[in-house]
Amino acid sequence: MKEGNAVPASKWSDDVGQVARFLLVGMANTGLGYGIILVGLQGGLGDYAANILGFVLGLPISYLLHRSLTFRARTRRSLREASLYLCAFLTAFFANLAVVTAGLAIGYESSAVVQGAAIGSYAVVLFILTRFVVFRQR
Repeated sequence: MKEGNAVPASKWSDDVGQVARFLLVGMANTGLGYGIILVGLQGGLGDYAANILGFVLGLPISYLLHRSLTFRARTRRSLREASLYLCAFLTAFFANLAVVTAGLAIGYESSAVVQGAAIGSYAVVLFILTRFVVFRQR
């Protein structure tokens, strides 16, 4: 790689720090959401209803924590930003539901492993969209 194409060390450490913060916020939020999902499953809600409940209750917390801690947004909150976050959330959530649907299709009903894999897919999609669309630095 030519010197002119190298990523500055400070940019690299900023990116790594952002991913680390995303993971920490995500783990806290996932713990909450996953707990709600498992309680819903135990309460007889079924896979989809339990999953939806967990994510809907975690959405506002996720937005505020990622905005302030993960991406350290310096602009005022706006309806546009919140709408973009909602779109990112929905896209990630549909990726999550695709994994749940695939798990059900192969016979894993009410599976904590499938729910965990679904949450993982949600996290990857959400990070990409929030990093490059919702909270991108202008």
